[in-house]
Amino acid sequence: MHFVSASRRLVAPLALTVALLVLGTGSAHASLLVADGENCGEYSASQVFLPWNDVANYTLAPGGNFESPKYGWDSNSTSRVNDDNEPYYVGDEKDHSSLSIGSGGFATSPAMCVGLAEPDVRVFFKQTSGSPFAGLRVEALFDDADGQTHSVSVGVLGGSRAWTLSPPMAIVANLLPLLDDGTPVAFRFTAVGGSFAIDDLYVDPWGRG
Repeated sequence: MHFVSASRRLVAPLALTVALLVLGTGSAHASLLVADGENCGEYSASQVFLPWNDVANYTLAPGGNFESPKYGWDSNSTSRVNDDNEPYYVGDEKDHSSLSIGSGGFATSPAMCVGLAEPDVRVFFKQTSGSPFAGLRVEALFDDADGQTHSVSVGVLGGSRAWTLSPPMAIVANLLPLLDDGTPVAFRFTAVGGSFAIDDLYVDPWGRG
């Protein structure tokens, strides 16, 4: 299985907005992003993926290294693993944890704000069991003006039994709506056909100056 992801760069915000409106998004639900404003401040970002020739600045998503037992994600069929960190230690050489997602399970991050400047997300992942055709579905969740939460596909990861850095995946959901102070977005990972592990979720954020 190969990576499937959106383009690294935004081609034209208006064109992508129109495309999303035409293609539609996931079903609407009552708002899940109840703390939209909590993580919309200025972010501290750095070139954590420079060894992979990615010069963009990224910030760690809330709880995205799973080092704290209270990492704050909404999840089902998951477990925090205390002795299996991604091997590159991009966050800190003392890190030691990751998140296991069982087949059919999901994990949803707390909301944070993204903007229009290079809205990418990258994560370390590996498949731990299941079919060779299993995949880890990645979605962005965002609220519309009426407070309904929608989902839009960001990519599908798979094909590796060893820790692998995902390609940059564009967060197209940040175009709907276009908020002056950034768009609150959460990220949902769903394991389909097998179990997966994830670690060190980083986002190219809004408001990095």
